[in-house]
Amino acid sequence: MVKKTLIILLLLITAFYVISEENIKIILSGIAIFLIGMHFMEDGFKLFSGGTLEKILEKFTSTKIRALTTGFIVTSIVQSSSLISVIVISFLSVELISLAKGIAIIFGANLGSTTTAWIVSSFGLKLKISVYAMPMIIFGVIFRFSKNNTYVGLGNILLGLGFIFLGISYMKEGFDTLKDSIDLAAYSVGGYLGIFIYILIGAVSTVVIQSSSATMAIIITALAGANILYIDALALAIGANIGTTVTAVLGSLTSNENGKRLAFAHFIFNISTGLIAVVLIYILKDLVDIISPLFGIEHDNYTMKLALFHTIFNLLGIIALFPFINYIVKLAERFISDKYQKSSKPLYLAEANIKIPYNAMVSIQKETIRLYDLAQSAILHALSVHTSQLNTKDDIQKVVNQYTKIDTNLDNIYQKELKSLYSDIIEYALISQQNMTPEQSKYVTDLKQVSSIIIQTLKDTRDIQKNINFYLNSKNENIKEEYKFIKKEIVTFIFEVNELKKDFESDSVTDELEVSTQIQVDKESLQNLDVIHNGRIDSLIKEEKITSKMATSVINDTSNAYTICSNLLTIANTLFIRDNKLRKLGEEDEVK
Repeated sequence: MVKKTLIILLLLITAFYVISEENIKIILSGIAIFLIGMHFMEDGFKLFSGGTLEKILEKFTSTKIRALTTGFIVTSIVQSSSLISVIVISFLSVELISLAKGIAIIFGANLGSTTTAWIVSSFGLKLKISVYAMPMIIFGVIFRFSKNNTYVGLGNILLGLGFIFLGISYMKEGFDTLKDSIDLAAYSVGGYLGIFIYILIGAVSTVVIQSSSATMAIIITALAGANILYIDALALAIGANIGTTVTAVLGSLTSNENGKRLAFAHFIFNISTGLIAVVLIYILKDLVDIISPLFGIEHDNYTMKLALFHTIFNLLGIIALFPFINYIVKLAERFISDKYQKSSKPLYLAEANIKIPYNAMVSIQKETIRLYDLAQSAILHALSVHTSQLNTKDDIQKVVNQYTKIDTNLDNIYQKELKSLYSDIIEYALISQQNMTPEQSKYVTDLKQVSSIIIQTLKDTRDIQKNINFYLNSKNENIKEEYKFIKKEIVTFIFEVNELKKDFESDSVTDELEVSTQIQVDKESLQNLDVIHNGRIDSLIKEEKITSKMATSVINDTSNAYTICSNLLTIANTLFIRDNKLRKLGEEDEVK
């Protein structure tokens, strides 16, 4: 109730100034248009890049130095550190990059975001950029009518640039004339008290506007109109840097643990950088005065000096904190520990990845592999085998001969754990396919089918579990051997699939000929389960070694075992045989 009242009160105050004060109306209009431009720019780069941003951030982050450099360059181009943060969080959610490299990217993105101040101070104030705004908006609208995502993205970028230019023009015009009616510089407070006041104003403004770039644009245009003093503008810039951490923290509340850890690292960086800037503000001010001529900045060009100051103190923050990234990771992991997650809750299906085809495919692939891990563990338990007992191929015969029943209710596991996870995978896949090419969508369809096969394999195991447990305790050695054989075949297939999974998850790539041979051998071993055609059961019945009831059970259960093993081969082929299919499909994003 209090929140609603404050919002209504704020809207009424804003409405009053918009109606009664022409200058305030122009400035607020400029801010609103600038923010719309930033929104269009961000959406435009998402569409226009067609996944290129994701490819760049993935390929050029092999080391922390490269990650830092890439974060700086990409953010300087797209002019949106929030977009880079979203991509980094999506990468962390599917474990495409480490948290340390993600933090390095964010450090670089912070430095890259300072280019906004350079653009506004050098071009936005010196040129009549509103002249260029209208053509950009016109062509932006034209391109948006295209059915091609690349052209729509280009249209959004042009619209964004046009609105940003228009917004800067309005803000500049408003601040130029505001001084005639209100001299804000006259209310300046000297010393560190004034600095802290303006830092607070800068931080609060950024939290309200939700964009440090917009805050910097306001500060620069206000400084250009002589509405604020240079030293106060420096303090406002520090405040804007600190305020953007609140935006990052709020944005991370709905993300997973790694997203929260990234926001924590962002918070540590910006707060530390802000403290360094506050302590050294007068020293940095003098340093800017000394080195400004090296950049061709005139002594009275305070807006460009502000841009230089903004860049220098962010660079100092990187120099001070970059060597401690690994320590920040440990600190983040200590403060934000992994919560216990029920197996029914997805770990990799991040909402941020849905509109990024490659990331969405990786998300679905990893969650499907997790579904398999949970199912195969339950299947082994149903066969009274602990997964910890199955380390080498020699262990297979041991676990088959050693029988200690493990109480496992597969129906309960399916209903309470795997059913919900399976449904989440299918729903996520259906939504993400709307943004994919036909080939990418086909791969995701294969993953959906494999998810269904995994669940069906669990149900097939349930159907033979009772007989396996019963006949493995039978005094009839012949029927006992038949069920040992069934158990051995299923366990062997699970072991082989898990070995392929280990190769898949390691850096080494399994030789294709070796994999082909292995799969062929497994297909041949399936014939051993065809007890009707190989005549083994007929012989046991004729020799009266088993009863007809036993024979019926064996025939039904070996048929189910055949289906289980055949399904395991299908799972292995789709999930774990490395043919770079997913990577190739990811590259299609670049040409969409």
